[in-house]
Amino acid sequence: MASIARPSDWPGWRRRKHGRGGWLILDEAFADAMPGSGFDGGDQVVVLRSFGKFFGLAGVRLGFVMAAPEILARLRDLLGDWPVSAHAISWGSAAYADRAWIAATRIALVERAAALDAVLARHGLIARGACPLFRMVETPEAAVIFRRLAAAGILIRPFADAPERLRFGVPAVAADLERLDEALRHG
Repeated sequence: MASIARPSDWPGWRRRKHGRGGWLILDEAFADAMPGSGFDGGDQVVVLRSFGKFFGLAGVRLGFVMAAPEILARLRDLLGDWPVSAHAISWGSAAYADRAWIAATRIALVERAAALDAVLARHGLIARGACPLFRMVETPEAAVIFRRLAAAGILIRPFADAPERLRFGVPAVAADLERLDEALRHG
């Protein structure tokens, strides 16, 4: 059975699972948007990272796995060769090396997320979560809001297993935020 561990649970998870064959698989696809180094790893931890989310280049299809060497070897045997283009490696390497852009983008994302939070709050929607790439909202009106925004050409993510939940991507430009505000106002 899988369980979800929050960062505050990691030390406890290690104590409970050590020596019992348990694994912790962390999807850190959004970790680049947050300061800090992410999870510090360990023998029973597999960390999945995605390049495209933070850097806005999802089409590059570049990601990686961090794990103990024996796990990486087993994954390579199971998956076989999965070549990554030289362009993707070059773009990924350059992007990760640009510390100034990363720092500035993290600040800009927090500011844009706060602006989205303010728009959502004006319409009675309370944003939750810490990731500055998207905001989660829970409301009994989720289905109505989803349809209203879709009709206005604004796509947000509904959740089949949590019909009261919606995920809003943080708009990159002010005009998109204004469009969202307008669509929520005139529903």
